[in-house]
Amino acid sequence: MSTKTILYTMSDILDKLNNLEHNLNLLSKKIDSTNLENTLLKNQQTKLVSEKSDLIKKNESAKSQLKSLLDRIDSIKNHGKE
Repeated sequence: MSTKTILYTMSDILDKLNNLEHNLNLLSKKIDSTNLENTLLKNQQTKLVSEKSDLIKKNESAKSQLKSLLDRIDSIKNHGKE
């Protein structure tokens, strides 16, 4: 009976090792997937930061052009009053 218990225990250990190997493989795939997602998100963030910078520059340019236009309008109004 002792031998049977040892064999059963070895079989149980092998099953657990196989389960552990399977779980490690799943974990490895999940890590790979997460790393890929992280890389894609970093690339997207870089692109969004660049787009934000471009939009800020365009906004500043539009403000400057609008201020210039308003100054010209005021100048024309003041010139007409003289």
